[in-house]
Amino acid sequence: MEIWLKGSKKLRIPVLPSSYQVSSAQMDETVTVTGLGEILLKGKRGLLQVSFSSFFPSFYDPGYCEYSGLKSPMQYVDMIESMKRSGTVKLVMTGTSASMRCRIQSFEWGEDDGTGDVSYTLAMKEYRNVHAGVSSVVTLDSVQGSPGAGETVSATASRASDERTGPTTYTVRKGDTLSAIARKLTGSASWAALYEQNKGIIGSNPNMIQVGMVLAVPG
Repeated sequence: MEIWLKGSKKLRIPVLPSSYQVSSAQMDETVTVTGLGEILLKGKRGLLQVSFSSFFPSFYDPGYCEYSGLKSPMQYVDMIESMKRSGTVKLVMTGTSASMRCRIQSFEWGEDDGTGDVSYTLAMKEYRNVHAGVSSVVTLDSVQGSPGAGETVSATASRASDERTGPTTYTVRKGDTLSAIARKLTGSASWAALYEQNKGIIGSNPNMIQVGMVLAVPG
């Protein structure tokens, strides 16, 4: 295996770590639904995280060094510190599925045995580019103070504005549940506020929504 960090410069780890750790989470959400109990809503994949510990040797030893022509330990330290400050780097771990574009989250280093070797621990987290898309066109017919009947506005997903106006009603479709509707409208499966707003329409059982019901969206 080879381990590389590639940014404006390339750094190959001179001594492979004895072990490394890769972790990721699944962003599932547990909600409680009346009449059903706890259910698990499938979420997106979390970010990969990779960490390992090793050392930068003060001299070349073919017994554990991956290559000759080593830099000094402090040169390696300076390169990683520069990569940490500059932005994202490409982590390459050949023979594994852990290669990724990432940011260096932490870099701890120091000398502890008087040999001149520098021990270190490196932790990295996956970086994903965010591409802003165009949101659905919002009709302002029913919004108080709208520019006029039939007028519309469009907004990009990346433009955060307190003045942006969202839909004020939602028409129930086949297969909808309150938690699914709440997730569509707010990004969260918490449906309690939506139910309280429309209790007079839905009735005493929040699971008994029907196709065609027009629900008011909480402000």
